[in-house]
Amino acid sequence: MASTVWRGYITFGLISIPVRLFRAARAERVSFRRLHREDSSRQPPRQAIEGPEVTTMGTRLSESRPITSGNEAPPPAWEGRRPILSPVQQVSVRRGTDEVLEHGSVVKGYEYDKNRFVVVEPEELKSAASKTSTQMEIGEFVQLSEIDPVYFETSYYVAPEEAGEKAYALLYQALQRTGLVAVARFAMHSREHVVVLRPGKTGIIAHTMFFSSEVRADEEYRADTSAVAPKELDLAQTLIHSLAGPFEPEKYRDTYRERLESIIARKVRGEPVSSAGAIQKPAEVVDIADALRRSLANLKKPVASEEQARTPERATSRTKKTSRGAGQK
Repeated sequence: MASTVWRGYITFGLISIPVRLFRAARAERVSFRRLHREDSSRQPPRQAIEGPEVTTMGTRLSESRPITSGNEAPPPAWEGRRPILSPVQQVSVRRGTDEVLEHGSVVKGYEYDKNRFVVVEPEELKSAASKTSTQMEIGEFVQLSEIDPVYFETSYYVAPEEAGEKAYALLYQALQRTGLVAVARFAMHSREHVVVLRPGKTGIIAHTMFFSSEVRADEEYRADTSAVAPKELDLAQTLIHSLAGPFEPEKYRDTYRERLESIIARKVRGEPVSSAGAIQKPAEVVDIADALRRSLANLKKPVASEEQARTPERATSRTKKTSRGAGQK
């Protein structure tokens, strides 16, 4: 089980359920580090290159690799062309100067007017923290369909402590039977949250939410539907229904991350990496109704499924069975 991010109690009425939260999902991204790249041929003699091992194009720099003196064997011919990479770190610098500031001299402040600040001390931040950091109190139950998904922030699985398993199961089943979700408030990581508790497939799932003041509802674009012709709307609805189906999340993969990991693996092996081809531009749409008709016509063409692509022999045998009277190869 993933690490616990919050531990406390769900309360509704006089019932108190000891639970813990852990993240239901996390983004998977390729992590890069900022490096300083310097041509090794420009390094002064007898200077040691210190730092952790860094790989570049399949080569590895040692923990400490002094440049050879004149009395020692010269390095390989290609070594002078290999860049020296070393990790860098960020430091605080006074604006407008190159003065590096000590960590203890940097404080948190709020700019209440242009170039005018007030400092908020750590003790003052703690005093503003919510007093309900161990309690998730349910205030009401609502229909999930009434909540705009734009309010959802982060998802968590809710697991009961051993002493609260029966009460947890009671709340889970009651939410299933009523078709409602619970809305509660609690504090986590020095911040107050509104949270929705809903029944998942086997347990309770929590979704922290943005406050209404955080959602920029006034920036939502207002579509002008007066220009849409009824025939165009009918064609669009037909196209939507043609593409409708059950949601299968496993069909969608992070292909960008997969391509990036492939590039990194090839560079580690010292293999060349080709540059990306030209980005295809979408065709210019002149007549929306005609574009919709062509889209529907393309849907009618048979498309080989992934299963058929994996098992061409089965697909061929099915084709032969349906082609009666055709000669055998």
